[in-house]
Amino acid sequence: MKWISHILWLFWVLGSGSFAGEPATPLTPERILPVDGPANRQPSGLTIWQDTLFTVSDRHPNTVFRLEIREESAAMIPYRNFPVTETFGNDWLDFEGITCDSAGNFYIVSEMHSRILRVAHDGQSSGWITPDLKPYGEAEGLFQVLNAYFEGITLLAPGHFLLCAERQPRGLMEVRLSDDKLTVNATQFEHSQFTFPEGVSLDFAGLYTDRDTVYVLERNAYLVARLVRDAAGAFQEGPGWSFRHIALDPRYRYRDMQYGHAEGLCLDRRLVYVIFDNNGDFREQSPGDNRPLLLILHRPGF
Repeated sequence: MKWISHILWLFWVLGSGSFAGEPATPLTPERILPVDGPANRQPSGLTIWQDTLFTVSDRHPNTVFRLEIREESAAMIPYRNFPVTETFGNDWLDFEGITCDSAGNFYIVSEMHSRILRVAHDGQSSGWITPDLKPYGEAEGLFQVLNAYFEGITLLAPGHFLLCAERQPRGLMEVRLSDDKLTVNATQFEHSQFTFPEGVSLDFAGLYTDRDTVYVLERNAYLVARLVRDAAGAFQEGPGWSFRHIALDPRYRYRDMQYGHAEGLCLDRRLVYVIFDNNGDFREQSPGDNRPLLLILHRPGF
């Protein structure tokens, strides 16, 4: 059935000349801020609730961080410390994405355990709401490379999540939870209308849903793309917004640029937010500064 979906996608793209094959629209920065916080902070994922940004770190389990926007920097401030009583023999949870609902409950995806963790809005309780999702992806050819598993999560509707598999191959997984029933639909996503640098793989690094529209972070192409459903109901790439010119700007460029650094994405009505995890690397023009970066970008059309 996959070949039918790809044929439908081809007809859909050919018939939607408004953006098929067009380059991504460059995003205009409002502010580019270094991110202060705990040592080895490595932000991974981004969401927004009540006009406040939140992130997690793959090096700081049991903590949701609030991002405080200051004059010359942003700061990762511990917001909720939560218990995780079941770790399946491995306490390194390796959080790689975060989303939230309207009540302020957080949902975090663990790359180590391939499960979704729900954290109550007050941080007093947490619990896994899915079993190990990795076998569902493996059945569709995902998760073939170590440490290239889940990399982002977004809430589409109550009990309905979309997750992204990072690379080689990249892919998407829809997860529906209803009355203790689990429905999972996973698929590879190895086509793109956008240009990726030679020698790097197509990848996904984050997801965000804004007013029923889903956006995906394509890290190695330095862009944000809209995800739209085709006639068969499968997600396909829509128009894209590029931050390549910012990531490669000598003022913000890191020494190691073999791969992109973007790890989290969210939007509000006026702005696009992208957070970088630079793995402790230093910026080329600031050899003493190894802080991550938060890109605050003007949203096209607003």
